[in-house]
Amino acid sequence: MFSWFKSNKTPEPQEKTVKPVEHFDNPQAVLAKFTAITGIHFNHKEAITASKLIHFCRNHNLSSFEELDFRLGNDRHILEALINLLTVNETYFFRESRQIYFLTERVVRNHDNVRILCAPGSTGEEPYSIAMALLDAGVFPNRIDIVSLDINSDVSTIAKEGRYNARSLHKTPLSVQQKYFVQEEDFFKISDEVKRLVTFYTINIFDDRIFDLGRFDTIFSRNMLIYFDEATVVKAVERLGRLARSKDSILFFGHADFVNTPATLHEHYEDGTKFYSVG
Repeated sequence: MFSWFKSNKTPEPQEKTVKPVEHFDNPQAVLAKFTAITGIHFNHKEAITASKLIHFCRNHNLSSFEELDFRLGNDRHILEALINLLTVNETYFFRESRQIYFLTERVVRNHDNVRILCAPGSTGEEPYSIAMALLDAGVFPNRIDIVSLDINSDVSTIAKEGRYNARSLHKTPLSVQQKYFVQEEDFFKISDEVKRLVTFYTINIFDDRIFDLGRFDTIFSRNMLIYFDEATVVKAVERLGRLARSKDSILFFGHADFVNTPATLHEHYEDGTKFYSVG
């Protein structure tokens, strides 16, 4: 009964999806290209980095390191995504604050306008800390111009949003928190008064576009050089030095950024704070 409803048509065979054979044997070409582009080295971290690369490839439908190597040179989005994965960005407000307060006292004393570069600026805690310290010391906003750059586009987006968890504020004085942040549930939003003083760029310091940013009175470059080999450190420092406005400009680096002071820098100590000049 009802057999006339049945179709005599034979079902068409379904095409089987053939999974490409994966080849993840040697990541050295990829790592070398990444280092050439960013300056970042993975000495003694090759194994864990290779594991990250394999996951990255699978997430982007790449079946081999060779295919990834090719795409890095031909696909800006793949390069940006890999940079965002492999660059480390863990920081907090008022980290190594002695240097920030040293600069603040200098600006207050000199009564001049100040142009400051943070390279890298990561998720914004450092440049915003500098802006808050200057404002809190009575420096007028129209005297402050801060530029922050980072190679990682994800962290630049976070910095522009200016929304942070409580851990990021664990070194921030309570009076500063109350003055320059608004709490939104479990997060803290930085005030527009502070945000207006900082401009964020996604750019690599080895990209010559950094020289379009102009010159600076003060340059912060903390905890970036530790990821470079010695030759790349020298190159990075030389490029940062070219961004200094004059011989009176000062540069701050992280305590572990280099063992021997590069030849292009002059080392200074004042009030227990180490800083550098060029020229």
